[in-house]
Amino acid sequence: MRLVDFFLQGMLRYVLVLLPVYMLFRALYLLIKRRKPVWAHELLLAVGAAYGISLVSQTLLPQSIYGLEDLEYYTQNMFQCHRSYNLIPMRTVWAYLFTQNDRVNDWGSVALLNLSANIGLFIPLGVLAPMLGRRLRRLRSTVLLGLAISFAIEAGQYLIGRSADVDDLILNVFGVVIGYGIWAAVRRTDKALSPSAPMESGGEVGPG
Repeated sequence: MRLVDFFLQGMLRYVLVLLPVYMLFRALYLLIKRRKPVWAHELLLAVGAAYGISLVSQTLLPQSIYGLEDLEYYTQNMFQCHRSYNLIPMRTVWAYLFTQNDRVNDWGSVALLNLSANIGLFIPLGVLAPMLGRRLRRLRSTVLLGLAISFAIEAGQYLIGRSADVDDLILNVFGVVIGYGIWAAVRRTDKALSPSAPMESGGEVGPG
């Protein structure tokens, strides 16, 4: 739980600092364009912005924006060529699940956190993407978006001296699929309960 608390606190710090910046620029954009805000849509965009900040904070940025020690370690790691990569599918997942690393304290918790984080961090993307764009209401489109974002993150991690792993891509996309499934199930239920929903027996309401 300490590891989880540590990462959640780092995530929250970035959101608290950068989300108001997004809101300021969004307000200026609406003012310049003379557009009347649709508050439900603006709230959804703000949630998407908070999620994006959280995702980047945990994958590409230093763990703390307040500590100079973190920033120093971050920059040193970038230039000391500690980067690595894995192109063999399921190799890292297998290592997490079925091997023991005696050099790491509480290896089981660390392995579980890495696996669950790679899936869990992308579940919100699968939920939010089809809500933010009609073109993303097909599973294939949402999966391709998730794959592109995951690939960009892995490439970025390699460039800043960290590791790039094909297993992260696989787990990230799995998280996107789970999130999309949640969105589709909620939308299907909402349509079924709506008074305007089709009443024919055997009729199936699809996610759109």
